[in-house]
Parts: sequence; C-alpha cells; structure tokens
Amino acid sequence: MNIGIINFLGLPSMPNSSTKRLSTFAKWLLLCLILTTCNPSVFASDAELFNTKIKPILQQKCFSCHSHESKKNKGGLVLDSLAGMLEGGDSGSAIIVGKPEKSKLVEAISHTNPDLKMPPKGKLSDQEIIDISTWIKKGAFWPANPDNSAKRTPGKITAEDRKWWAFQPVIKKTVPSTGGTWAKNGIDHFISEKHSQNKLAPAPEAEKRILVRRLYFDLIGLPPTPAEVDRFVNDQSPNAYDSMVDHLLNSQQYGERSARFWLDLVRYAESDGYRLDEYRPQAWLYRDYVVKSFNADKPYDLFIKEQIAGDELFPDNPDALIATGYLRHWIYEYNQRDVRTQWNIILDDLTDTTSDVFMGMGLQCARCHDHKFDPILQKDYFRLRAFFSGVLPLENIDVGTTEEKAAYQTKLKAWEDKTLALRKEIEAIEKPSILKAEESAITKFPLDIQAMMRKKPSERTTFEHQLAEMSYRQALYEFQRIETHIKKDEKEKYLALKKQLSAFDNLKPTPLPRPLIVKDVGPIAAEITIPKKGNSNIEPGFLTILDDKPALINPPANGLKSSGRRSALANWIADKNNPLTSRVMVNRIWQQHFDKGLASNASDFGKLGDPPSHPELLDWLASYFTENNFSIKKLHRLMVTSATYRQSSNHPDLEANRVIDPENKYLWHDTIKRLDAEQIRDAIYATTGEIKLHSGGPGASSADARRSIYTKIIRNNRDPLLDVFDAPYWFSSASSRQITTTPVQSLLLINSPLMLARARAFAERLNKEEPEPKKRIDLAYKLAFGRAPNPEEANISISFLELQAKRIDPKKAASPSAAFASGKIPFRDGQAAEISLTSPLSLTVPHSDLFPNLSFTIETFALPKSVAETGAVRTLVANRTSDIKKTGWSLGITGKQSRRKPQTLVLQVVGKKMNGEIGEEAIFSDQHITLNKPYYIGCAFTPATKTAKGLATFFLKDLSNDDEPLLISKVEHSILGEFTNNLPMTIGSVYANNNGNFDGLIDDIRLSNIALGVDQLLFTREGLGKQTVGYWQFESKPDVFRDASDNHLHIQISGKTVTNKSNAQNNAWIDLCQVLLNSSEFLYVE
Repeated sequence: MNIGIINFLGLPSMPNSSTKRLSTFAKWLLLCLILTTCNPSVFASDAELFNTKIKPILQQKCFSCHSHESKKNKGGLVLDSLAGMLEGGDSGSAIIVGKPEKSKLVEAISHTNPDLKMPPKGKLSDQEIIDISTWIKKGAFWPANPDNSAKRTPGKITAEDRKWWAFQPVIKKTVPSTGGTWAKNGIDHFISEKHSQNKLAPAPEAEKRILVRRLYFDLIGLPPTPAEVDRFVNDQSPNAYDSMVDHLLNSQQYGERSARFWLDLVRYAESDGYRLDEYRPQAWLYRDYVVKSFNADKPYDLFIKEQIAGDELFPDNPDALIATGYLRHWIYEYNQRDVRTQWNIILDDLTDTTSDVFMGMGLQCARCHDHKFDPILQKDYFRLRAFFSGVLPLENIDVGTTEEKAAYQTKLKAWEDKTLALRKEIEAIEKPSILKAEESAITKFPLDIQAMMRKKPSERTTFEHQLAEMSYRQALYEFQRIETHIKKDEKEKYLALKKQLSAFDNLKPTPLPRPLIVKDVGPIAAEITIPKKGNSNIEPGFLTILDDKPALINPPANGLKSSGRRSALANWIADKNNPLTSRVMVNRIWQQHFDKGLASNASDFGKLGDPPSHPELLDWLASYFTENNFSIKKLHRLMVTSATYRQSSNHPDLEANRVIDPENKYLWHDTIKRLDAEQIRDAIYATTGEIKLHSGGPGASSADARRSIYTKIIRNNRDPLLDVFDAPYWFSSASSRQITTTPVQSLLLINSPLMLARARAFAERLNKEEPEPKKRIDLAYKLAFGRAPNPEEANISISFLELQAKRIDPKKAASPSAAFASGKIPFRDGQAAEISLTSPLSLTVPHSDLFPNLSFTIETFALPKSVAETGAVRTLVANRTSDIKKTGWSLGITGKQSRRKPQTLVLQVVGKKMNGEIGEEAIFSDQHITLNKPYYIGCAFTPATKTAKGLATFFLKDLSNDDEPLLISKVEHSILGEFTNNLPMTIGSVYANNNGNFDGLIDDIRLSNIALGVDQLLFTREGLGKQTVGYWQFESKPDVFRDASDNHLHIQISGKTVTNKSNAQNNAWIDLCQVLLNSSEFLYVE
C-alpha cells in the first residue's frame, strides 16, 4: 500500500509523506477542473443525482472495502452512510460538505497525488469524478432510508442494536425431542434438530482406536501409549469410554493442555518483546498458576476475579497475587525514553486484551471513534480503560503464605545480623556508583519526566508515580550491572568483600517467589480522558448497551490502599447474569473440541463475527456452565461424551451431505484436524520415548525434551518447530491458531537436525524394546499412529528396510557430521552452531603452527542458554586441555557459584609467568552476561614481559540493545605467553573434555595473531584481515566447517556415533522412523 493510501485510510503516515508535497498549483488546477465542468442543472433533483450516479459508484467501487455489508472498514472508514463519510477514517472526515476541493475523497479518486489513489486498482472515469464532486458541492444529499444505509449512528445505541444476540440475557432453552437413541446428552438433541431441519443424518461412531487417539490429544495434548490404546479397545464394559474421559480429566496433563489455550489468549510470554526482548525469569509462576487452576477445576468466575483483581479481592492468597500476572504480559522496551507513549500503549493493551479474552468483543476500533459496526461507543473504550488507570507493575513483592513469610523473615534476619558489617562495607563502595548510575538514567528523560522522578513518592500524583516508576526501571537496569561502574582501584576490594559475603550463603534462606504482578498505586486512580475531546475525566464503566451508568466502585473492605476499580470490573465480568461471559467461555471450550466455535469468531461476538450456528445450544451450554458452578471440567466432559463428538470423519453419504452443508456447519461428521505446534512437538518426543513429564518450574530450553508448555517462550527467538507449525507470536491475544501447509514445514521435518536426532532416538527405542524385526514394525506403527500396520503396510515396511539398507553408505550415515545441529542467533544473518550439554560431538580445528604463541585475539558471536549451577566455566573456544599444567588458553563464561563473579567472561591462560614458572591465571572481565541474549564477544591478549604486566582486553556487545555501547574491560595479568602445544582448537569445550559443555549458539569465530584494536574487531568490520589465522562462519555454502581464510584450517567433527551398531540395517531403521514421523497420519488426528 502506498503512503498516500495509508494516510487516506486513517493509518499513521510516514514523515515527509508525499501527500504534503502536492503543489498548490496542482490543487487549484484540480479545483478549477471540478468547478468549471460541474453543471448541477443536469440533474432534476438531488435524489436523482444520488440514486442514478453516486450510489452506483459507491456500490461498485467503494463498498467492497468500506461498508457494513462487506464487514470491512479499512482505516476505520465506511462509505455506506453520510454519517460514516462525515466521521471519516482514523484521521478525519472523508468529505467536507460543499467543499469538494478540501475533501479527501475527491483528492483520492482524482489520482492527482501519486501516493493517494482510490480505488487503488483503477481510477474512476472523469465523469464519475465530476459527479461525486458535484454531489459534495451541492450538499452531499443522502436519502433518509436508502437500501444500503448504515445502522450505526455516532454516539447512539438504537433499538436494533439492543436486539443483537450476544447482548440478550442467557436463557436456558428446552432440550429438543429429536435425536432418539443416537443422542447421548442434551448437546446431541440440539445437533439432531439441525440435522432434521436440513435433511442430514449423523455419521456413525468412530472406531475405538480413533476415539482414543482423538480424546487423548484433545484433553491432554499427548498421544496414547500402545498399552492405553489396547486397554480401551479391549474394554467391553458400557462405561469404558466415560471412564477414560474421567481418567484424562483427572490427569496432570489435562491442566497442561488446557493452559496452552489460555496462555494464547492472554499473550503469555517469558520475554519483553521489541528488540531488546529481555527475559522475564519469574513469568513462569503465572503459567504454573494457570495449569494448577485448570487441574483443580477452579470455578471460572473465581479464575476471572483472581486474574483481574486478585490483589484486591484475595490479598492473603499467594496464588491470587500471582494470578494478576495476567496484567503483566504486555510488551515492553526498557530503554524507551517516551515513557508517556509506552504507558499509554500498556493501558491500551490491558483494555484490548480484557475485552477480547473475557467479553469476546473487539473494542480496539472504539479507541479512536465509535465502533463502525458494533454498538460500542468510544467512551465505552475509555470507561473500560479507566478500571486499569491506577495499576502499578511490581516484581519486588515476596509471595507466600503467612507461615512461609514468617519463616523466611526469621532466617533472613539471622543472615542479616551475621553479615551487617560486610554489607555496610559493600554498600559504601557501591553507593557512589549507584548515585552516578541513577543520575545518568534520570537525565536521559525529558525534563517533565525528570521532575516526576525526583519527587518524593508521597508528593506524586498517581499518574506521576506510574510514569516515574516506569522510568526508574532504567536506573534499576544499571544497578544490576553496578560492578561495571565501580572504580578500578576499588574493584578488587569490592570483589573480595562479595566473596566473603558468599561464605554466609548457607545461612541465607531460599528466596520466596517474586512474580510479575500488579497492585494499585493507592486509593486514587489516575484520570482518564478521551484524546482530542477535552479534559473531562472518564469514570469507570461497562459497555453502554449493557449498563450505561458509571460503575459502582467500593474501596476494598480489607483496608487495602487500592482503588477497588478492578474488583468492580472483575465482579461484573464474573457475574453469572453477564450475557457475554459464559457464552464466550463455553464457545472457546467448544472450539477446542470441534475445531471452531458455535460462534466461529471466538473473540468477536459483534457484527463482524458470524452469529452462532446453534444459538439455542450455545445458551443451553452457557446455562449449564453457570448452574454447575462454572466448572470447566464438567463442560469438557459433557462435550466429549456426546454422540456429536464421537462421530466418524467418514460418512456413508459424504458427497450428498456436502452439497447441503459443505462447511459441516451442522456437525454431521467429525473433521480431520492437524495437530497444533505443541501437540506435534510433544507427540514427537512421546513417540521417541524421550519426553519428560515432570511439571512446573522455570522455562526450559527448547532443546529440552520437556513438554512444550514448559519451554521458554521468547518472543523474538522462536522455537523453529513451533514457529513453522503456526504458533502465535504472543504479542496480542490469539483466540485460535492458523493452520497452514507450507513447503518449509516439510523441509524442517525431513532435514532439520532436530528431526534427524528424533528419528535416531525413535530407532534406538524400538531396538531396545523389541529385538524381533517384524514385531518391531508393529511397535513402530503403534507408537506413531496408535494402531498396528495392516499386512500391506507391514510388507512395504519390510521391503523399504531391505532396499534402504542396500542404498546406504554405512560410513557416511554413521558420520558424526550428520548430527551437527544449527540454529540462528537473533539480529544475525545466517546460521550458527547449536551446542548442547548432552551433545556427543566435538568440533575441533586441527593443530597448526599458525596458532598464536604470544599475542592473539579470539572473537565470536554467541547466545548462551545456560551456565553451570556451580562455579564451572562453560567454554566458548579453547586451545588447551583441562590439565592446568599444560600450556594453552580458553575463553568461556563463569557459572553461578564462580569464586570471582557469576556469569562473566573469563580467559583462562596456562603459560610461563613473570616469575619464570608455568602456571594458570584466570582473567575475569567482570562484564555480566545475561542468558538467552545475543552477544558479540571478543578478547585481545597482549602478553606480559619480565618487567611489565600484560593486558587482556575484553569486548562485549549486546546485539539486542542498540543503546548499549561496546563494553570494554581491560585487565592486567602476569602471563608471558609461550602457549606452545600440539593441541587442536576446540569449540564449545576444552580438549579431552568433549562433552559439549557450552550450552547455546556460537557463530562466526575468528582467531587473529595480534591483539586487535576496536576498529579492527569482527563487530566493527566483518571479514578477513591480514592478521587472521582462521575464520569459521558455519554457513552451509560452501561448507559448514570451512575456514574462510586462506589457511584452510577447516573444522573437523568427531565423537560418538549414533549407536554402537552403525550399520546399514540400523540406519535403514532410522530412515523408516523418519518416514513415520513425517507422515500425515502422525500429524493429523481423525
């Protein structure tokens, strides 16, 4: 779309838009053309002009993108009513009555501005432009009741609006008598009634082996084991199916599966988003709260109240406080100076998400104007937003029971008493640096924000406190790196004191959880106003169509210093008489089992969404839900035990029924569904036998075999498998998943190192569990598909294994290079080497006499995923062994219990010292490394002499943060150099300790034979230099392991082969497993 069209549609324009460059002459030329050619007398009346000229033009050229009938209002603009034209799009009116020369509509249809052309696919004729200009000039007559007149009048709620189905009270409908013996519960009677009305008949019940697989994936997101399939298939008792349903609903995995849908809705992620994408280490507490809530079958009304206002309604309940993490999943940029805009965006996010999630109404369109289609006023948007106007995000509150807090404080006091003197010394050293860092952070903001930050909290208004606290986070960010600000002459003393303090760690209690939560600033909330519509304060309120009065706000009864606004909102949403709440949630649960809701747009119950296909059933289910204490488990049970759910995807009259109901709107058969991204990943690990089913805790790496619900969701560093299979981006609420079929999916399943490794694991499992080949084929099918192969499939599999074994080159197939894994570092092009703790492979560069013996620089780009829990070092690159008596060097990252500093760069050097002895020296950069962040890392080493110390210069750059400079740390040492050895250079470990002890991604390693300056660094100038010894980029072309320098020091890969039986037969089994994991039957469920 060109810039002019963007402006016309009311979207943000680009600076110096060419719409501003239309010359005055061109505008007057257009005006003269219009005025001199218009002849109003041609038309007998204004009505004739409208009906014969204007209406046809609008219908043919405009309404497809800008009308109620098309359900489209691009740029917020509708053109099927005069009111719509006058109100215009997001940027203002489309016409100015009597002034065609000033009307954007005329400018757009005239195509005089190359950046503003409507319709975009072709200009109107000259006569059509004249007609529209004449119509505007004459007063833009619009008949009182044209056939296509819009029903939305700004600022008004009409009687017709009030008839919309979603706003009607939920009334429990009488269950129809249709359905006969086919029906198993009330759902089926409603479905059968539609069948009868449309001359349809239901499909027969699916086979038991299909039902068990369908039910397991739907309720717990995992495939059934062969034993579980056999148990159900062979159970002939009449309650076998119901018992299986109850078993799954009571399993831990049920809550994990249900949580996935909810976390999509609330845009849960464990990182901030935007470029920096800072990791949120405590976000997982909210995820675990959601899992526990579903497993406990927490009443939905209570679930709502805890998330919106748990701090106000249940202040002594730790879970309820954690639940307010729902209000913390917005995206955030820590170094944003325009804090007003960022806070405004955050409040918009809370408003938008709450209306989507709990009300099923898209309010976003009402942010700038009354909704064009739905009876939602602009003031409704800001009335809802006012409920959140007092919130303050916090993550420094200890959460626990009264007993837990008391025990913690007792132990903490004992530690504080023992360490008081030490801590005072440390604080004395830190204080000047803290004050300096604080002042530096404050002065980065505009003067008005600085003034707020410098005020005492007690002197700030609520709004000032919110902005000040959001801004002050940038100072807190600097405090986390305070060691980098401490003067060099005090650094050693400071680190020594910290080491002494760590000796008392055994007395320090395990910290209580500090989740991401919100509370209110105080009893008085910040004022909310509607932009460009005066400064009148908007009081909290609900949708005008449901309740036009201001909300009744009662201060919290427990004496909390909070506004009580969110409590009022939570209670209104959770009220069983709210016509939206129960319908919305019931519809979401239905969508989980039947692929789409009874109302197909699960988060849009307005006029842009389709009305429900079975409105009576929806209301009956909503009534059932509230009558059963908002039990979600009972809803699941009712749905999956229905005959409707149990139908086969095949139907004896499939073609005939498709003519009547091609979209299966009336549910006359089940639909074949592709597994979603997490189901695919979890099913792969379950089939290979690698899956780890323990629950809860901090997010795991995507390389871990834990269930997907427990892997980290990093917004800008997405898991490749989940990404390619349509996982949402978690920037905004997602009510459903897209289902795409792309070549990239096939390529990933066939070629990715992840899938190749899973195929090997699957083959190893089969080999371990079933030694007899024919029975092993049976087991493979049962694990992958929940069924045994038919005779033809068994024979084809046997033939495949025999032929494949003849095709395979055993040496090539068993080569460790086949197991090399690659990944991508954010903000870097190309691929990187992925190294894990469990990798059996070793990446080495054979020894060369070109390796530096004195000065050198080693550089790389890396993303560390974890560090050692101990003080051990995770090695990036090395030219030494673990034997401290043998000369060499290694660059790595210290562990959490480092004797010097956790998570910092360390150059470990073994060489001749200034005293003439061979010894080791660990040189620490004291620069903090944050996990899951992309970095440029470098170290330039200059050896000591007999009379002067040497220098190690560390370089560190956070690639995700443009504001942060290249950090440089210079540290003296006493090593003369002389690293003469016959060792290779190793990547991800030290030599003779090849356990892949680095965990993360490594890219573009460069070794130089001098200590480089800043202007020579790989970060500053990529490529080769005269001093380059080797340069390894891990790109597939021309070769992953190639040295790009002229020295040809190519990487060699070695290590354990996949199995001890590296033969053709074994590799044929791996290929068969790869085929099964790639099959449609594995990826889809009937």
